[in-house]
Amino acid sequence: MSKIEVNEIAARSGSTVSLASGHTPSGFVPAGGILQTLHSESISEVSSTSTSYADTGFNLSITPSSTSSKILIYFEFGSYFFGSNASNEVGVAYKLVRDSTDIKAYEDNGAYTMKVERSASNYWETFRTSLTHLDSPSTTSAVNYKLQFARKIGGTATIKGVTKVILQEIAQ
Repeated sequence: MSKIEVNEIAARSGSTVSLASGHTPSGFVPAGGILQTLHSESISEVSSTSTSYADTGFNLSITPSSTSSKILIYFEFGSYFFGSNASNEVGVAYKLVRDSTDIKAYEDNGAYTMKVERSASNYWETFRTSLTHLDSPSTTSAVNYKLQFARKIGGTATIKGVTKVILQEIAQ
């Protein structure tokens, strides 16, 4: 096998350097390619009756390799709602935070992500919930993404069961 060592490869004309068909350079990730994937999975429970946003304890950090990279954020968890009054509604809102900066609030016009209306007392509703967001942190320093939630109306909102967090760095 031959080896060529050079400091720079430049196109003879224009700005595109091509390889022969069917060949891919080692270590090269094209725009849109995944540079790294981090995953965390836990089984725990956190409840809230507060109308103010609070940390859930579900978070994951990533260190981007380039300031131009984007980070695809994915949280998946079980949303549980409980009310003890037959006419009680339970509403919850979720948001994503990068370090201490709010980056995405999942709220409709009523400030809810999800709202449950019931007609029975002591009633539970359960939903599997997925939240995604594409972020541009513009840094090569470690960033921490976390999930916050707030009970917006009635009863108790709970995140329960298996919670998954996936972060993917996407080349630009």
